[in-house]
Amino acid sequence: MVIAENKIFAALKELGVDIEGTLSRFVDDDEIYTRFLTRFPDEDRMTPINDAIKAGDNEALLKAAHKMKGVTANLGMTELSARAEKIVSKLRNDISEGFEEDARAVAEEYDRICGAIIDNRSR
Repeated sequence: MVIAENKIFAALKELGVDIEGTLSRFVDDDEIYTRFLTRFPDEDRMTPINDAIKAGDNEALLKAAHKMKGVTANLGMTELSARAEKIVSKLRNDISEGFEEDARAVAEEYDRICGAIIDNRSR
């Protein structure tokens, strides 16, 4: 089985990432999926969220959180996507408080996932 042989897949599956479902969306091409996952930690997606919160720029925050939500959903990172969706939902419903706490929750999951990828990618 591909998942057992792929260190990144195995580590992310332990964190609750939907490897099987996502792999099927990648037409079972584990090399392409692995390539996307391997690059994920190198594409800083937290800084735009944090910068927008600090600046009080809800438009930039919506854009950054929506991008995080979409990318992570496409990669099977369901929990991370759900945490980013919370920010998106608040903004779309004109709720403008609690973003710092929401960003901490996103960052916590983001760091767990990035750590697992970094620790298990080929050097």
